[in-house]
Amino acid sequence: MIVLAVVDDLLFQAKIEGVAASLGVEVRIAKTFAQAREAWSDPAVVVVDLNLTNADPLELIRTLRVQRPAVSIIGYGSHVQAEMFAQARAAGCTSVLPRSVFVQRLPHLLAA
Repeated sequence: MIVLAVVDDLLFQAKIEGVAASLGVEVRIAKTFAQAREAWSDPAVVVVDLNLTNADPLELIRTLRVQRPAVSIIGYGSHVQAEMFAQARAAGCTSVLPRSVFVQRLPHLLAA
């Protein structure tokens, strides 16, 4: 299984890579929209940081949903971003989680 993580926060990048390595899951990291487009040919799961600074996460989610309708897209962000969470769902996220819940469930999300 391949996981594409679109994240430009080094802390979360390290967490995702560490959990993926412990599970034997291949993870590809993208920090920009262009890098994500290059890497999304075959992921089973896409993880998107809703607080990206190098790309518009909603545009990325919408584009990915059109090009890969069956892929699971998991967005995560600050627990106070209710409006962003709703927009991410509307854009095509399969699930949207607060950062703390995302970190707790990360092993399950990457293994599923």
